[in-house]
Amino acid sequence: MHLSKIHTYPIKSTHPISAQSTYLLTTGIALDRHWMVIDANNAMVTSRKRPKLLHVLTRVEGDCLRVIIEHQEFLLPLTVEPNTPIMVKHWAQEPLPAWPQNEALDTALSAYLEMDCRVVYSASLHSKSSNDGVSFADAQPVLLTTTASLAALNMRLDVPVGMGRFRSNLVIDNVIADVEDAWKRIRIGECELEATYPCERCVLTTIDPETLTKHQHQEPLRTLATYRKLPQGGVGFGVNLIVVRPGPICVGDTLEVLSYAATAH
Repeated sequence: MHLSKIHTYPIKSTHPISAQSTYLLTTGIALDRHWMVIDANNAMVTSRKRPKLLHVLTRVEGDCLRVIIEHQEFLLPLTVEPNTPIMVKHWAQEPLPAWPQNEALDTALSAYLEMDCRVVYSASLHSKSSNDGVSFADAQPVLLTTTASLAALNMRLDVPVGMGRFRSNLVIDNVIADVEDAWKRIRIGECELEATYPCERCVLTTIDPETLTKHQHQEPLRTLATYRKLPQGGVGFGVNLIVVRPGPICVGDTLEVLSYAATAH
């Protein structure tokens, strides 16, 4: 088993950036979900309800993040200077502090999404203790999927789907489907990660990231429900992880399973 793809999503719910190598921190992949779109009530906006976000592009250029919305481009500094924070509503029960970024970008994004919105940066990433830093990721800092699990799903579907539906950070090339369910601790390159719980999939997986159309019959969720139901409800695909030993990783790195979950056979 080896690492075949690395993805980071600097602005939550937008198009990913693919990399050949990166650095894994306790907060996850460098830059991943450091920015987020919020509405007029300071609540999170995602591509679940605003699929056009999936076509907002970003790329790193020097010390800036270039944001591309249709034919307009904007620059955000990678090293964000603190400003007057606002409290924003994320999945967490408690609001998170965030810093507004670029008014021109906000205006263009509002027109593009046809709603009042703006882009903010997670102020908690500047915590003095790196272990306290929090990005705008949905659950844990890292989401991992495997090629064998996707192949097993696609064998059951009339029309196959791509891995892009699942918006993972790390894609592992392997041969045994759903083997990641049994992992507890793994090593990739110089990093060690610990699996926490399966990733419960949402309606976003039913939206084609290229055409932005939603599947009329809720695929692939409907098919996943036939064999990937979670004990607490919902369906799972992929696994959430925390980083226990930060370090560099690179496409081609071998994945080594260090320990298995107690319930694994």
